[in-house]
Order: sequence, then structure tokens, then C-alpha cells
Amino acid sequence: MDKDSQNYYDVLNVRRDCSGKEIRSAFLELSKKYHPDVSVGVKSNPKDAEKFVKIYEAYQTLSKPKMRKEYDNLLLQGIRSNERRIVEDPSNTTVHGSWEIRPDFGAHPGPYYGVKGWSRISNSKIALALFIIGIIGGLSGIASVKRSHNYQKTRTDEVSAKANEHHEKIRSDARKYGKEEQVQRVAKRIFKRMDS
Repeated sequence: MDKDSQNYYDVLNVRRDCSGKEIRSAFLELSKKYHPDVSVGVKSNPKDAEKFVKIYEAYQTLSKPKMRKEYDNLLLQGIRSNERRIVEDPSNTTVHGSWEIRPDFGAHPGPYYGVKGWSRISNSKIALALFIIGIIGGLSGIASVKRSHNYQKTRTDEVSAKANEHHEKIRSDARKYGKEEQVQRVAKRIFKRMDS
């Protein structure tokens, strides 16, 4: 069969009556072979990138039952995958458009999301950065809890010292003036409050 007349089933090398599981297995197997990230460090082949785009589009269409059914109907009408493709619209309706392969698709794309000066970062570097941030956050959390504990302890010690000082004054007054004098002083305070 000519490459230009391949349909999505031919691209994934599966039968038209295959199951969803077979489609997924075929996609995974072909992805391992043609995915652009597989050839990191090796000069990538643009044909492999184009092939992977076709494989991915075939999988996106055939893995969704509704889109697969519509695609099968189009095949019955004689429309081939390289002439038209099914694209899922955000409003959940199906739209037909021409097959496009972006010329800039490659194993080593340029700036990340088009932001000048930002290059793509590997997952391992991102994981390492998140791990370091986690450790720094944990250490700063421990330090702030320790500092808060020390502050509370200092405040409690100050309040306790004032209370001890006050109680000691009361005890010394009790020793100095005796019980009778203390009872009279308390009575005077009570009557003073009642008067005001």
C-alpha cells in the first residue's frame, strides 16, 4: 500500500476490528521506536518525527470510541487519513480539517513555549529542584517552630517571674503584718470597691 494512502489503522499496524487495548499496545510499541525523545544525543531523523506525529494522531483518533466510530464512517465513504483528519473541538463537536505536520516539529525544539531565553528542562532536573526546595522548606519550617517555641518559653518564664515576685511580696507582707492586719487590709479593699 502506498504511504500516502495509509489510514490510521495502517499507521498503527492494527486490524480495523481490533480492541482498544490492541490500539494502545501498538501505539506504545511504535512510540518506543519513533518518539523524538528516544533519539536524544543522536542526530534525529525528521522522517521519524513526522512518522511519530502520524502515529500520535492515529492513536488520538482510534483510542476514543466516538472519534473512532466517526473515522470508520469516513473510511467507508472513501476519505483517507492523509486527506482529512478528525480533530476534537473544545465544544465537544467533531471538526474535519486537513492533515498538518508542523515544520518545526523535531526532537530538539527551540525555546520552551516560545519564551525567548527559556530552554526546556529535563524532568530529573525539575525533580531535583523540587527536592531541594522541599528540604529548604522543611528546614525553615523546623527552624520557625523551634524559634516560636523558644519565644513562648521566654514569655512564659517572664510571666512566671512576675507572678513569683508578686507572691513573694504578699508572703513578706503576711509575715511582716500578721494575720489580723492582713484581714483588715482585705476588708478595707472590699468595702472600697463596694463604695465605688
